[in-house]
This record gives sequence, C-alpha cells and structure tokens, in this order.
Amino acid sequence: MLTSATGRQSRATAARSERDLGGVMRYRILGRLEVFDGTQWTSVNAAKQRAVLGLLLIDANHFVSADSLIHELWGDHVPSSAAKSLQVYVHRLRKVLGTAQGGLLTRSGGYELSLRAGESDAERFAALTSAGRAALADGQPEEAVRVLSEALGLWRGRALGDVLPTPSVLAESARLEECRLTARQALAEAKLAAGMHGEVAAELGALLAEQPLHESLWATLMIALHRSGRRSDALHAFASARRLLHEELGVAPGAGLQEALRTVLDDTEPRAAKPVCQLPPSVPDFVGRQAHLDQALGLLGGPAAGAPRIVVVTGVAGAGKSAFAVHAAHQLRDTFPDGQLYADLRTSAQHPAEPGDILFSLLRTLGVSGGAIPDGLAERSRRYRAELADRRVLVVLDNAQNERQVRPLLPGTDDSAVLATSRSALAGLEGARRLDLGLLPDDEAHTLLARAVGDDRTRRSPEAAARIVRQCGNLPLALRIVGARLATRSHLSAGRIADALSDERRRLDELIAGDLAVRASVSLSYAALEPSAERAFRLLGLLSAATVPGWVVGALLDCGPAEAERALDRLVDNRLLEVAGPDTTGEPRFRMHNLVQLCAQEQAAAHEPPHEQRAALARVCTAYLHLAQRADRALASGFAGPVPALPATWHPPPADRLPAGPLAWLSAERATVCALVRQAEPGTAWRLAAALADSFESAARFDDWRDTHETALAAARAVGDRLGEAVMHRGLGELNTAQDRYSEAITSFQRSLDAYALRGRPDPGEAAAAVGLGVLLRLRGRYREAACRLEQGISAARETGNARAEAYALCALGTVHLERGETSAARIAFGRSLMLSRTAGYRRGEFSAQRCLGLVELAVGRLAGARERLETAHRIATGQGNHVGEVHVLQWLGHLTDVHGDTDRAEGILDGCLAAYRRFGERFGEAITLRALADLHLHAGRRPAAMESARQSLAIWRRLDSPYWTARTLDVLADIHEDDGPRERARHEATALRASLGLSPDLRPALTPSRRRLGGHLAPAAAH
Repeated sequence: MLTSATGRQSRATAARSERDLGGVMRYRILGRLEVFDGTQWTSVNAAKQRAVLGLLLIDANHFVSADSLIHELWGDHVPSSAAKSLQVYVHRLRKVLGTAQGGLLTRSGGYELSLRAGESDAERFAALTSAGRAALADGQPEEAVRVLSEALGLWRGRALGDVLPTPSVLAESARLEECRLTARQALAEAKLAAGMHGEVAAELGALLAEQPLHESLWATLMIALHRSGRRSDALHAFASARRLLHEELGVAPGAGLQEALRTVLDDTEPRAAKPVCQLPPSVPDFVGRQAHLDQALGLLGGPAAGAPRIVVVTGVAGAGKSAFAVHAAHQLRDTFPDGQLYADLRTSAQHPAEPGDILFSLLRTLGVSGGAIPDGLAERSRRYRAELADRRVLVVLDNAQNERQVRPLLPGTDDSAVLATSRSALAGLEGARRLDLGLLPDDEAHTLLARAVGDDRTRRSPEAAARIVRQCGNLPLALRIVGARLATRSHLSAGRIADALSDERRRLDELIAGDLAVRASVSLSYAALEPSAERAFRLLGLLSAATVPGWVVGALLDCGPAEAERALDRLVDNRLLEVAGPDTTGEPRFRMHNLVQLCAQEQAAAHEPPHEQRAALARVCTAYLHLAQRADRALASGFAGPVPALPATWHPPPADRLPAGPLAWLSAERATVCALVRQAEPGTAWRLAAALADSFESAARFDDWRDTHETALAAARAVGDRLGEAVMHRGLGELNTAQDRYSEAITSFQRSLDAYALRGRPDPGEAAAAVGLGVLLRLRGRYREAACRLEQGISAARETGNARAEAYALCALGTVHLERGETSAARIAFGRSLMLSRTAGYRRGEFSAQRCLGLVELAVGRLAGARERLETAHRIATGQGNHVGEVHVLQWLGHLTDVHGDTDRAEGILDGCLAAYRRFGERFGEAITLRALADLHLHAGRRPAAMESARQSLAIWRRLDSPYWTARTLDVLADIHEDDGPRERARHEATALRASLGLSPDLRPALTPSRRRLGGHLAPAAAH
C-alpha cells in the first residue's frame, strides 16, 4: 500500500509539474532514462542508443560534435566503424523519439537535441527547487515545503541510472545528485521553519545515513531535535558528528555546527549575519547599454538552475566593463538580500591578484575571523562556499584575467550568482553566459560626452563633438577622459580639444586625465601576450586597412598557419583584436580599434626596426598582389595584357578558393587592397591598382578606381617607373572614358602612349592605350582619326600577341562602321572580335561582341536576331558579375521591348536603367536611356513627357560634346515637335551635324513595322 501511495503521489506530482510549468514533459533522467511517446513512458532498449540520447540531453539545445560522442561511447579504443555506428544509433533513435518529440537535428559535424521549456524532468526539478527556495526566502515556509516536495517527487532513482557510465554521464549524474541533496536540505529547512520539527528530525536521520559527513545536515538535525524538546539528542548528534569528522577527515566541526551547538546550549536561535555591500559607487553619468543591462539582470536575477548563475562581461579595453558591472550590481541588490561582495582581481600594481588573497579578504567580510581562515587555496575555497551556502549573495569579480583566478571564487549553490568582467571571454568557465559590450552607438557616445563635460559646450558645438566622438572611436574610456578634461578646464572649447585629437601622433597623449589613460589601459592587455602575439600586435598596427583576414598575421610574422593562429587567438582573447564577422567569401575578418592601433604603432616604433617593418608590409602586399592578379585572371575581363610579375615572398593559404569566387573575394577585400595600394612599394602599388581596375569598372566603383590609380601613378612617377606610369595613365584613360571626361581621357591615353614609347620596347598594354584613344576619337565624331588609331592598335596587338586587345579594338572599329551606317563592315568586325574573344578566353570581349552584333541586327530591323544576341550578352554579363554591362544591355532590351509594343514593360526596364546610370554617375548611359524614354513616350502619345526626356538627353550630349548622339537625339526631338518651325530647326541642325562628321545628311536608322505607323523609329544602334 505504501509503494502504491508513493507511486500515486509521484504521478500527481508530475501532473502538477506539467500544469504549473507549462508544456508536456517528454524526457525523464532523474532515474532510468525514459521517453514519453504521447501515450506512455517507454525505455530506449539499446544501451548505446540510450547513451547517445543521454549525452544529447545533458547538452540539450547545444551543438554536440560527433567526435565527442564517439569519445564518450568508446573512450580510447575507437573502432574504425565508430562514425558509421553513431549515424546508425542516431537514425534508430529518431524512430524511437518519433515526430512528436523535440527535434533531433543534424548539424555540420555533429548533432543537437532541441528541447522546449519544461520537456525534461531535470529542468522542472531545477525550476521547482528554485521556486521553493524563493518561497522560503520570502517567508512562506508552507509553500516552500509544498513546492520542494513536488520537486523531489520527480526523482525515481539515481539520475541516468541505466545509461552507460561515460565521463559526461558520471559528471552529470553526480551534479544532479548534489542538487538533489541541496533540495532535500532546503526542504528540511522549510519544514523546520514551518514548525514540522519532528518530521525533519526523522527524515534527516535517514539522510545522514547516506551523507554522514555533511555538516550542515548535522546542524539542521541538531536544531530540529532541540526544537522538538530533545536537547540531549541534539547534543548527542553533535558528538556523533564531531567523532565522524575526526575519524574520517581529521578535522574539527566547522562554524555551522559550532553555531548550532551554541544555540542548543544557550537555548537561542542563531543570529542572522548582517548583509554586506562592498560595491563601489555606481557611475553617476552611466549611459546606454540598456539591452545588455536587461540581459544581465534577467540572467542573474532569474530562477536558479541547479548551479550558480555566472555572467561574464567582456569587451575591448576601455569599453566600460567595470562601470557596467557595478551599475548592474546596484540594480540587483534587492534580489540578493544577504549581500553583495566585490573583488578587484587586479592588484594596485596592475598584476593579476592571487585568488587565495582574494578569498582571505572575502572570508573576513563574511565574518570569519583571521585565525579561523585556512591557509591553503582549496581549503579557503571550501570554507568560502560553505559560508555562502545558505545565503543569496551577488559576487562581483572585476578585471579577471583568466579562469584560474575565478574558479575558486565561485559559490557552490544556486542561491548566489557571479558577475565577472574580463577582457578575455573566459571560455573555459563552465556554464557562464557572456555579454560583449562593444562600442557605444553614436547617440549614446554623444550623450556620455555631454554628461561627462557637465555643461552645454558640446551641445553648442555639435560638429566639434562629432569629431571628438569619431576620434575617440566611440570608446567610453576615451570619451570620459575628454569629458573630464573639459569639465576641469572651463576655458577649453570642444573645438580646441578636437583639433588636438586630430593629430594621430599626439592623440594618445591627449587621452589622459588624472589616473585615466587609454594607453595604460591597452598596455595591460599587451603585457599579457606571449612574444609572437606581441609582435603580431605591433605589426598589425602598421596596416591601414580597416579589417583583415586571419592569414595576414602569418604574412606579417612570416610563419606557418599554426603559429599565426595561436597569435591571432591570443590577440582576440585579450581584446586587442575584434572579430568583425565573416566576409562574403565566408572568411572571418578582424579589426583593431583606432586607439588600440595607435598603441600598436607606438610599440612597433619602439621595438621593430624599420627594415623589419618594411619587410612585413612587403610580405602582406605581395601576397595580396598574388591573390588580386589571380582573381583578375579568373574574371577574364581585362584586355591590356599581362605585366611583368613580381615574386610573391609569402603565399596565403586561402589562394585556392579564388577560382571559384574571384568576384566575392574582390568585393570582400576591396577596402583592404585599396588601403594597401597607399602603403605598398611603387612596383607593387601600381600592379595592385591595375589588378583591381576591371572589377571596379564592372561594379561602377569609380571613386576607388581613381583613388588607387592616382596614388599608384604618383608612386611610380616618384621612382621613375615608366611601365607603372604607362599602365596607370592607361587605366585613368579608361576611367575618364567611363565617367564621360573625354578631354581628360584623351590626355591620359596620350600620356600612356608616350610613357610606353620612352621604354623603347613593345608592350601588350601599348595596343590597349592606342585602342582607348581611338574610342575617344570616335566619341568625338572624328571617325577617320579613330579608325586610324584603332588599326594601329590592332597591328600593335598582333605584334605583341595580345589577342584580347585585338578583339577589343575590332569591337571599337565595328562601332565606327556602325555609326557611319556601314552595317556590313560592322558585322564583319564584330564577328572577328567574337571569334578572337572566344579563342582567347576573353569573356568580357564575348559580351561586348554579342551586344554589338545585337545592335547591328537592330539597326537593320532584324528584331528576333537582335533580341537573341542581346539576351546572350546579358547572360554573359550576369555570369561575370558585370553590373554596368548588365545595364548597358538592359537599356537596349528595354528599347527593343518598346519597339515590340509592350510599353509598360519597356518603361519599367528603362526606368530601372536610368536609376542605375544615375547611381553609377555615368552621363552617357543616362543620356541614351533618356533618349529611349523620349521615343517610348512618343509612341505612347505622351508628347510632353517625350519632350522633357529628349531635352534632358540633348542637354547631356551637348555637355559631353558628342556630335553623333546630339544629331540622333535632335532627330527624336524633331519627331516630337508638332509645330513646323521647331521641327524643321531640329532636323536642320541634325543634318548639319552629320555633314560635319562626314556622314550622309539623311543617315537615319531603319524603321520597323511595329512602330512605323506611330511615327517612331529605332534609336541608332551604336555601342557605348
């Protein structure tokens, strides 16, 4: 009957647990491992399947690697079939769990068991235990008895009792048994507080038979016996406890038992210890961090889970970790009524404090006399946990350097919590939750600066305040220092201090106020590094790039991946380097705060000889050059031909990823490589700039294109590098052409040709420069000169074996023929260009030739052929990531769609092209699209809109001094005018312009049947 009643009580307890905590319990590990299948509880019969499930439940909602599971299951004797066997166990386990269970998920390299709240009896036990303790602390002993009894009713035997005793299973089982013992003790205390003295005495007698050396249980038993009127039995219990402790451990009764003895002898209750608060004052001008603060308060003030709650606040030096921790701790005082302990784990000499010394101080604070404090670290730690065992205390551990410092200072029960600050993530601290403070957002940075100043000087000078925030890199420590300087110098303006901070060489000297200094703060992290990480820190400071991939550390140190990885890890652990996240290729990138970088530069100047600095930079720059040239070759976009190579002194590991994704790599590394162009030796600088030009053209990154080329040109000119000058002038010619700066483009191409001539020997790039000049002459309507230059370019290309330049020149020559109305000659030139491009693997050339052949078809009215060619070109551009080329083709496809009569769709395409051209800053494309829109509006009968588009287009052509396109747009304008006078004037001007170009006065594109009745006509089919 007793067993049956106990079973009914357990079932009722489980039912209440599910009702009170929400959800349906699906897993039981407080005894044999069982799974609820929706109808009944079942066992997992196979031992190793059961072990896999147990291990996944131990780490529920966390990734568990397959390697760790294999190690747990087979230990040091892993069979070759282990991985396959594990997959089979997981497969069969999924069948046992069924679709109604929480998800057993397969992750890359392992698994994860997803549990919702309340699905595990261990989780319910922890929640009920915490609720019971809270009820007891709130003076509700009867409620505490009810809830704690319910929690203990969930137990059916030893935790994970039928699961293979692997190391993790044994550890978790022991932990849960310890939590069970703590709950049983709490229940005894609750019953004692509820007046159930006799029941407590009976239960504790049985419990002490299992745990005879548990002093707090003996102390509680003594009080229970004493309150039951059994004083002599209480004294006998003390004698028994003293004898056992002496015989088994060789120690005398501890403070708890001694206090219980005094209570029995004096017939009084133990005196409650007075709560202590060691917290430093909260920062009065604390700003922001609300999301982090809410998270910290929730983690530390929430329900316990069977172990002390630990939150580690991390961040770069000067991020305000200590201020945040103290601010949060003050808000948690009511949650921890028994006190708040505070310890700075860094000595006044800025060395890591010894945990034994910290424990001595904390034990004194907790009321332990100096003579009673043990000598050894382990003994002090045990005494410290014993003192905290029955208290709700918040322990704040500031400036922790490593886990070794923190572990002895952790409480042993879940009543107390720990809030630690560290520059390291303290990754080895089990069960800790981490908050990374990062930098302040702009608005909070401005607020902090204003509050630190204490008056309205920053508000009166918002521009100066913005400069200060930017120069301080939004770092709280730096902002507080500037604020303190302004607060103590009423005559000093925000503008003055912003000016002083603008000099990077003096900035760290300016960021000192009293005992606050950015340099000193960073130096603490630097001092903790090993030699290779120290050197990596110094050399990383030399790079002006905002972010870098990890392999750069290997190039700087001239070492292998393993050593570089170790140095990188140390820098990240000490927050001297921040993880900026993965780039578009999936490669993790790292950044250094600007003030930290200034410290690194100071250290480099002090400890790295100039030749070592130059050598380190050269290794990085030549490695990037090697990668950039590989990416450029993989894109197959350039036509200028190769330049003499520089030997790569260091090859980066990720080079093999480039052929699969050159555009992704170039996009990810764009800012870094642009920065390196400014730092590299001249020969490396101009080669880097040249390798980037085609990707910049495709992505319309004209500012980067100009900056890198002008920087590298100046470097090449300074050392008399004629080839570098020639290549950079040619690149600037292409850029100026793309940006419609035709006069500057002609000058650049001519200077390129002059530089090539001064070298006195043929070069593949010379042909490209000649072709570029021919294109400019064609745009200016100087067709005879253009054709001559292009023919020269074709000859030079053949002489130097530059098939790509020849293909490009043929395409440009075909455009000359097309604008002159010579469609047959144009078709031949474009066809030869296409053939050569295919032979040379020149995909950009294939794109251009297909597009131009489509324009020939359009010019002669073969609309189906035109669409086929243009769509082929569009596919090539899309495949290459040539965004500008895509828009060039779409503009003509939009026009062709209008010709077919689909006005709405055509207008959508052309509007998109117009927006893109304006975003690129390409006026030629903007004008030609406006001209096509004018044609479309005319076809749709919207003459006012047509007139406006035509006039905008015409204005751009006149500014560009492009006579051919000016004449073609005047043709459209003449068709739009309804009055004879303006119409005839437009036609007369167009005719005169054509005559000045040597073109037939009545040269006009062919009409098409679909638009002839509307009075429309095709736009001139010329390339741009």
